Amino acid sequence: MEAPLVSILMSTYNETPKELDESINSILHQTYSNFEFLIINDNPNNCELEETLKTYVDSRIRIIRNEKNLGLVKSLNAGLKLCEGQYVARMDADDISRQSRIQDELLYLKKNHLDMIGSYIETIDEHGETIKSLMRFPEKHNQIAKFMRWGSCSCHPTWFLKREVCLKLHGYRKTPHCEDYDFMLRAINNGYKIGNIPKVELSYRIRKSGVSKSHEAEQFLLRDYLAQNMKRIDLLTEESITEFLDSEKFHRQVEQLTRYKNEKQIIKNGSCIKKIKAATQIPKNCFFWRDIVEKTTLLLREHT
Repeated sequence: MEAPLVSILMSTYNETPKELDESINSILHQTYSNFEFLIINDNPNNCELEETLKTYVDSRIRIIRNEKNLGLVKSLNAGLKLCEGQYVARMDADDISRQSRIQDELLYLKKNHLDMIGSYIETIDEHGETIKSLMRFPEKHNQIAKFMRWGSCSCHPTWFLKREVCLKLHGYRKTPHCEDYDFMLRAINNGYKIGNIPKVELSYRIRKSGVSKSHEAEQFLLRDYLAQNMKRIDLLTEESITEFLDSEKFHRQVEQLTRYKNEKQIIKNGSCIKKIKAATQIPKNCFFWRDIVEKTTLLLREHT
């Protein structure tokens, strides 16, 4: 019997040729070979990126060139519509997959009768040096559903799922920097079973100046808003989410959270007097206690 076709979906924007080369080759040299590899160029003005993509000669690669920058959500949704595989695997253009990743994930998903899975990861820096050799995520569906209140329980570029899940959920929604979290909440709410393979299958690159870092406060608050509405997540619309992001309450919370993070930095790096002053002020900030609860919960999540 022929192995099922897997569609591997990647969007690229500003990765270096070296990062892109490592990422693409980690897919092309997989032990599982019956796949199509859709690479979306979401930065048509980046000549270096385009020249790098032109160097790959492999019949499994399909390059989609956006006429203008659409952003990750629109690019991935456009790619999902072109996927022909029975399964879809995600990949980021600066991460590195283990050689047996696709084969391992396909077998694990089928053996455990799941609809969608991720995996453990290793984190690396901009130079490819290991930051953390093992980051765990909950393995069982009921554990994931429980811990989703405090953050995503699966690393987005490790995802491997049935294409029918993507079709049912109509892909990603416009939830800035939280599109994967929103997708998982909707998948769980629609009865799909999710798991994580207890094995490192990907090196995940963390940048000091990445998008998630520069929008950390906004990302946290939107994620919290989605979590508060997780039982009625399908009733939220992109319009209601945008309305929340434009609200006075949201911007007031961004200011409070940003102030809290600045006080944390002062305690860590400031002068003695400034540290003392910040230490007396920080417990008054509502995000101080939320931060403690979240960090405790995430620590429990990683060792569940």
